[in-house]
Amino acid sequence: MICIGEDGDVAQFGDWCKRNIQLYKLRYGYEMSPRSSHHWIRRSIAEALRTQDYYVVDTLIGGYDSIENKAFLGSVDYLGNGIIDQPYIFRGFSGRLCYSILDKTYRSDMSEEDGIGLLKKCLHESKRRFIVNLPAFEVMVIDKNGTRQLEDIKV
Repeated sequence: MICIGEDGDVAQFGDWCKRNIQLYKLRYGYEMSPRSSHHWIRRSIAEALRTQDYYVVDTLIGGYDSIENKAFLGSVDYLGNGIIDQPYIFRGFSGRLCYSILDKTYRSDMSEEDGIGLLKKCLHESKRRFIVNLPAFEVMVIDKNGTRQLEDIKV
């Protein structure tokens, strides 16, 4: 899970989610699926909106569901709106520039190398068309073998 937002909210909400998902595992003897985690996080954000101490965070939730034998990718915004089962998701303004590239070229049977090449194409397009310029991007891969970090992509 990746949280985006104000530093304090991100740190507290991320830690709170991590600990509650771990508590679920201890209570029931098995881990929540990524889809169940997404639903729980969405509900938690939506219910907290009705209180005075709500979190202003957007989340990206990714994982591999060993029961369904497929990857899961979803997001929840700070208002509790959830998007589930997406092949790709962007957050932020420059991501809007990349949706057309991925709509045209993404295939579900792509190799990891092809996916990295497509990601580089999106990052180069964002750099060319958007005023904010970041020197490098971290790349995480989530698959049935777990989570791993690849080399940073320098643009």
